[in-house]
Parts: sequence; structure tokens; C-alpha cells
Amino acid sequence: MYCRKAKLRLPLKSIMEEYKCGKAKLLSMLEDSEDPIVKTVQPTIKTGRKWKVVEAVDEAKECIKIEELIGQTQTDRKGLGSSTAKWWSKAEGKEKRDMVINEIRLNEDSRRVQKAVQQPQPGQWTNWDNAVQKSLTWKEIWHMAPLRISFLIRSVYDLLPSNANLVRWGKKEDSTCPLCQGRQTTEHVLSSCKIALSQGRYTWRHNRVLQELAAIISTAKGETTLPNTNALIFTTEGGAKSWHGRPVRTTNQIKCLLDGCDWDVSADLPKWDSHPSIIKQTRVRPDIVIHSASTQQVIIVELTVPYENRRGPHL
Repeated sequence: MYCRKAKLRLPLKSIMEEYKCGKAKLLSMLEDSEDPIVKTVQPTIKTGRKWKVVEAVDEAKECIKIEELIGQTQTDRKGLGSSTAKWWSKAEGKEKRDMVINEIRLNEDSRRVQKAVQQPQPGQWTNWDNAVQKSLTWKEIWHMAPLRISFLIRSVYDLLPSNANLVRWGKKEDSTCPLCQGRQTTEHVLSSCKIALSQGRYTWRHNRVLQELAAIISTAKGETTLPNTNALIFTTEGGAKSWHGRPVRTTNQIKCLLDGCDWDVSADLPKWDSHPSIIKQTRVRPDIVIHSASTQQVIIVELTVPYENRRGPHL
């Protein structure tokens, strides 16, 4: 949970890391003191037997100097020279101390990653190569429901009751997926089942909400009959289940901001009109596009569904 490289970045800090950074900051402040009496005395910082603050600070300084010798490297999609780097030879005072503290934090983070790789259960997040990283703040956590926070943490650390985990915990004997007969892991349930993908299980909840929202917009625009998607049939352990679309019909004109122009509504759903050419040229797929041919005005509506709400109904 303390790792900054995990797929789920929680605003938590390790007590041991803060302890080491505090000791390193104190040592650096004493070494860089302008008081002549403090300069003449070699600072002694008491720490434990396994970790010495002097050795950690010296190691951090050597790493920073080696990085300066290597030079600036580019690892993402930014062009060369687009990002600035801080060099040890040009830094002074507090800036050097901050560089040492940051290097100690990076070293601690690397040690946590190495330890997580060796742990089969808590280190499952290291195997999620295609998962999107999510960073949480205390404000977001405070407004989240407890079940949502629990699902986020348990999914990242592979603690959800998938068949593979149930077999590992001694609660079940078969770890196969009832849909595709593959091994049902957490990653398999959430994003890798081919049968669930072909049946639209991962996008069903998003599409149902999008259909209702598009229906409301079309009703406000003044349409009397709205398009409807076909029923989806899912095969579960209890048998076949189907979810039917609810047709929406109206004959009343509602006064709103969409009145007065020839608005055309298109949604990224089956049985709906495709997006206008001005949107197709951008190579994006917005959820809902409201376009006026006469005024050349475009309104784009994006629907955001939390990641934990996209899971299939067979978990």
C-alpha cells in the first residue's frame, strides 16, 4: 500500500520511510549549517543497528552524481528537452537536501517493489501489466462508499473471491471459469474473459446508463419514438438470463436549451445513428454527440463509470 509504483496509489506513507527521511534531513541540515561551532563538530545521529543514516545519505549522493554523469534520459512520449532536470553540481543548500531526501524515498520504494515481487499474494499488482493506474486522494476516499474502497484495494491485491483464490483458500476444488473454461483469476474476471467480452458483459452497465441518458436527451429534443437495443442474453451458472431494453415514447414537447435548432443526437450504441463527420475526423469515440448542422455547434457528453462498476455479473 505504501508503494508509489503500484496500480492503486493510495495517499498512505510508511512510518519507516518517514523516519529515515527525517534522520537524513537532520544530518544534512547539520552538515550544511553556517554556525562555525556546528561545523567543527562531526554530527552523530542515533539510528538502529541495521540502518545507518550516514551510509544512506552517502549512497543517495553517489546515486545523484551518477545520474548527472549519465545525463538526462527520456522514457515517455515527451520530446527530448521538454522536461528539465536538477543537477547536483548546480544545486545549493535546501535544493541539495531535497534531492537527497527524494533519492532516499526512491530507494525505499524500489526495495518495496522488490519485496512485493517475491510475495505471491500481496504482490499480484506487479503482474497487472495492462491495468490502468489510479491515484486516490484523501478527499476522494472520504467521499467514497466503504464497499467501493474495499473493492478497489481487494482487486489490486488479488483478494476477491475468484475461483482461483477460492481454490487457494481451500473453499473450492475447481478454478475454471464457467463461461470459457479457463482459469478464473481476478484479472480474468475483470478484463480477460473472451466469452464475457463477446457477450458485452464488460460494457453492459455502461451502455444501459448511456442508453437512458441518450433517451432523455432525445426526449427533450422532441422526438416521439426512440431507438431501442436488442435484448442481451447472458449464460450464468443458474441458467440463461436476459436484459431487455426499455422503450421510451413521448408526445409532449419539453422546453429546454435544445429547442430552436436542428439538433441531431447520436450515441455510441447499437441501433443509433453514427456520429457526424466532424467527429469521425478526430478519431475519438464520444458517448453522446449533439450536433446542429445549421449553426455548426457540437455538444459532447461523456459518461464516466467507475472501474469497479464495470465488472461482469458472473463474479
